[in-house]
This record gives sequence, C-alpha cells and structure tokens, in this order.
Amino acid sequence: MADFPVTINDDRVSPLSNQEKANIGFSHKFSIPYTDLTATGATGATDTVTFTLGSTPTKWFVEKAMANVTTAFAGTTALTLIVGTTSDTDGFLTSTSVLTAGIIGNAGFDPATVTSCSGTSSVGLRAVFTNATGGSPSALTAGNVNIYLNLQDAAQLP
Repeated sequence: MADFPVTINDDRVSPLSNQEKANIGFSHKFSIPYTDLTATGATGATDTVTFTLGSTPTKWFVEKAMANVTTAFAGTTALTLIVGTTSDTDGFLTSTSVLTAGIIGNAGFDPATVTSCSGTSSVGLRAVFTNATGGSPSALTAGNVNIYLNLQDAAQLP
C-alpha cells in the first residue's frame, strides 16, 4: 500500500457566500473529480490518495460536515472516503464507500454533526480515498464528490 499526496487545485475550493452559508449551513465546498485521483498514478489495489484541502485558522472549529457523491466512482471494486485533519483523519466523516451516488453524513441525509473537532493551532484539512481489493485509483473511469464543511474561525466570534 502506498499513499499518493495531492494538494487540491484552488479552482476546486469554494468559500461559500454569506447567503449560501445561511441557506445550507456550510462555509466551504471542495470538489474532487475522479480525474484528480487517476492523475496521481496510484496503481496498487490498496493504495490511498490523500488530498490536502487547505488549513484551518489558528483558533477553529468544525461543527458539521457532509459529502455529496454527485457521480458514483467507477472502475474499482472498493473505494472509500474519510474527511478530517492531519491529527484526526476521520474526524469529520468516517470511512464510507463512494461507489454509489448520494449524501454521506449521519444516518440518512443528515449532515454529520462533528464533535470535539476544534483546535488552538492551525492544522491541515484532509480527504483520504482508500482503494481496496480489485482495481486501483488510476483505473477510475467516473466519479465526483463535493465535500462541505462548516469551518469557523473562533477568533471571529462576537
């Protein structure tokens, strides 16, 4: 098993507007298409691809997280996603298959309420795809996931 690190392209990161935050409750959106995974050259059946999504502010908290698999990933027999930080890689979303389109959160379609995800020093945000059994990340032929976080700067609280 090898890990292939990737820093997400700036054009795939969207800080959401105040109106969008008020409507959907998330502050950031990160889009990851299958082509970003295939470009890594990860050919092993148990390879991982770790995306650096950015960094948190110094005083931060994340109160909820969600992923929307808008197009199911195809071309491998098992591919999962976790989302968290450098210090807690699945702190926001635990391991869930991305081979089916739909919402990843708590039971059903509820965004995951994140507990104990805060800090007083900046950490990196991570999304990790893990391939298992047959195929590899380089063999993907379809897929897209949008990750939503409500990341807040605690220093900005009134």
